[in-house]
Amino acid sequence: MSRIWIVAIIALVVGIAAVGLVLRHPFAPPDSLAPTRDTNSTAGPAATAQPAAPAQSSGQSLKSPGAEVKGDSSRTALLGSVVAPVQATVSVRAPSLIRRVLAREGETVHAGQPVFDLDDTEFATQEDSARAGQSTARAQADRARAGLSAQQTKARADVDTARGALKQAQIKLQQALIARQAAEDEQKADLRAANEAVHKAQIAYDRAKETQRGLEELARVGGVSRSDLEGARTQSSIAQSDLDTAKSQVARVQAGTGGVAYKVAAADKDVEVARDAVAQAREGIRTAEAGAKQTIKVAAQEVHTAETAVNQATVGVSGARAARSQQRLNSPITGLVTSIPVRAGEIAQPSAPLATIVSLAGLRVDALVPARLLSLFHGGQAAHVSVDTAPGRVFNAVVSEIARIAEPDGRTFRVKFRLLGAPPLLPGQTARIKVLTSR
Repeated sequence: MSRIWIVAIIALVVGIAAVGLVLRHPFAPPDSLAPTRDTNSTAGPAATAQPAAPAQSSGQSLKSPGAEVKGDSSRTALLGSVVAPVQATVSVRAPSLIRRVLAREGETVHAGQPVFDLDDTEFATQEDSARAGQSTARAQADRARAGLSAQQTKARADVDTARGALKQAQIKLQQALIARQAAEDEQKADLRAANEAVHKAQIAYDRAKETQRGLEELARVGGVSRSDLEGARTQSSIAQSDLDTAKSQVARVQAGTGGVAYKVAAADKDVEVARDAVAQAREGIRTAEAGAKQTIKVAAQEVHTAETAVNQATVGVSGARAARSQQRLNSPITGLVTSIPVRAGEIAQPSAPLATIVSLAGLRVDALVPARLLSLFHGGQAAHVSVDTAPGRVFNAVVSEIARIAEPDGRTFRVKFRLLGAPPLLPGQTARIKVLTSR
């Protein structure tokens, strides 16, 4: 029994020691950075972090994130794809019959190089129709301008006529004023003359009466003859009659019946009529000017409408000419023809691309990096790129852009690598990327 207890005690001690060792040195979890592929990415294979062989162009001994790290650096291996940042599609603006296809898929074309020949019969018809519409619009615009010019001439003539009528009315008013002034002056002169005649007749009457009274006084004492007295009385009667006649003349002048005052009244009436004519002439000018303004406005609007039609027709001609110029469709860029989904004899539709061309200049490599590794990357970071079509060759690149927004999967971020030089790569190729990263 003592031996059994001794063995049990020893086993217990060993077990306690083993537990203590495990607690001080826990087991490392399985490596979670195994290569993966994201099937939802449009940029190519998903980014991976896996052990990679040393690059042939570098003498450094780089390790993958899951391997032992020497110093502060290791290699992160990714899978990506070659991307062309510039591509163009060739299409038509209107349905067209394809006569010939002048390029082939996989062929390199230059900017301006013909890719398709199209049938231009319909384009020619459209251009002829557009030109006919343009000619019609121009003729209408010319008529509208001529009409505007005629309306402007008529409007000026109407306004000038109204202004001439105003001048005539003003002249007649001036003449009426002058005539009235002359009548008033004549009336004043006649009244002065009549008053002067009354004054003289009054003096003569006063003298005759004074002479009569003196002779009557003398006749009482017998100092004058009867004939002299009768002569004085007769003279007084004549003076009275002359005075009455002079006063009657003053009354007639003041009354104006059949005299100068009637002329003044008639002149006043003429002045009133002339003033009314001037007011009507001024109103006629305002009416003529307003009518001219409205007429010219309407004619100018017609000109504007006609000129707009000309501009639209000109645009139509330009569009038809541009469409016809597409009889031969040229490549807009220099690059590789990646797709020609149509054939000669087919009808090209505006909504469908006839050819896709990608530029081989400025190629880059895109990779999807898991979020947990994104902190290892920064702009300008050196990388080595290799492809299966160039075994044994390594191409230099640098990190040019790191996306700040995750991909639709929510787990990866796009990292772009700018290729240095002009490597002989093609868009869509799968690329292996080795990046020197610091952990």
